[in-house]
Amino acid sequence: MEKMRHEPEWIASIREHAVKFNSDWVAMRRHLHQYPELSNHEFQTTEYLVTAFERLGLPTQVSGEGRGLTADFASATELANGPCIALRGDIDALPIHDSKRVDYRSRRDGVMHACGHDVHATIVFGAMQVLSAMDAAGELPWPVSVRAILQPSEELAVGARHMIHHHALRGVNAILALHVDPTRLVGCIGLRKGTLAAACDTIHLQIHGKGGHGARPQMTNDPIDAATHWVQSAFRRIARTADPRETVVFSVGQIEAGHSANVIPDNASLSGSLRSLDQESRRVALKTLDDVCEAIQRESGCELEMRLGASAPAVVNDAKLVDLMVESIDHTLTAGAVEWIERPSMGSEDFSYYLEQVPGAMLRLGVSGEQVGNAPLHTAAFDIDERAIAIGSQIFAATVIHYFDPANEA
Repeated sequence: MEKMRHEPEWIASIREHAVKFNSDWVAMRRHLHQYPELSNHEFQTTEYLVTAFERLGLPTQVSGEGRGLTADFASATELANGPCIALRGDIDALPIHDSKRVDYRSRRDGVMHACGHDVHATIVFGAMQVLSAMDAAGELPWPVSVRAILQPSEELAVGARHMIHHHALRGVNAILALHVDPTRLVGCIGLRKGTLAAACDTIHLQIHGKGGHGARPQMTNDPIDAATHWVQSAFRRIARTADPRETVVFSVGQIEAGHSANVIPDNASLSGSLRSLDQESRRVALKTLDDVCEAIQRESGCELEMRLGASAPAVVNDAKLVDLMVESIDHTLTAGAVEWIERPSMGSEDFSYYLEQVPGAMLRLGVSGEQVGNAPLHTAAFDIDERAIAIGSQIFAATVIHYFDPANEA
């Protein structure tokens, strides 16, 4: 027979509060899903969440420009200015038209929470509500101090820095986050120690040539020819200069040039992304792209200007915080819920900027189910099994409590 797990009494309290609040959490997620806002425009979402936290009696602080907020909960006066753990959620949506046929589909044409940020924000709120309710009922086993960070503009990789600039990490000793994962069933949690997600650099290239008639290319410096040579050379050279034991992914997703079939334009531009798992691979790849620019410039007679746009470092999970999460998951879910992630994702997350300041960890929350399927992230059909909301809220609440366990040296 399987040995019964020892379960702290307060785990039952977390479950009871999750059952009590679950319908409210589902309603919150659906409201956010119906009224999404794009990056840099999350004003109404911020106001909605501020009102929700104020109903809990928690002090809130709206970040600069009225986008993003923090909310604090300390169960003991002596912790008000002491050690604090943060729970981070994001609140921006994507420029995708919602194709679902459900009552809670987006009511804003061409804008949709296709990456689960509505879920992330609701789960952070849910964990804070559970902890606040346990404190009011005298059910917390020891004092805790936690800050909710609800950030804008994650999709542009600038929201974390926005919140850090506005002091969201002041007094924070550690930080936790999650991301919905439609490749996993609801109730399954993906975890990995060390590197979880890649660093990402957005590459923008401007090519300035000399246009002219398509019948007389010898009188031009053709920027389209230069652009196509640059793309082919970049792909080939990165493959030959990067260490084959290290993963580097370079992709070009946008090329713009010209307006007529028989006119060679003056200018062309392209944008792409470079993803890497370690600093040396990133350095080598960026130098390679610079070298390609110089070579194509000499060959084509065009002027090439390359600049870096939105970037994010790699997400590197702290091993001790992952262990705390595992302990919390083992108590709140069934045995075997944790699925260890073998390889890092080449996707990126600006959660990494917080990790440059304090230790932290992110988990992958399974959200697929029979009723909603498993449509991928960033697609028009994306949805979640809403049972995942209570699961994430319980994991976060339990991990906060474990973090402040007086017997916990981590």
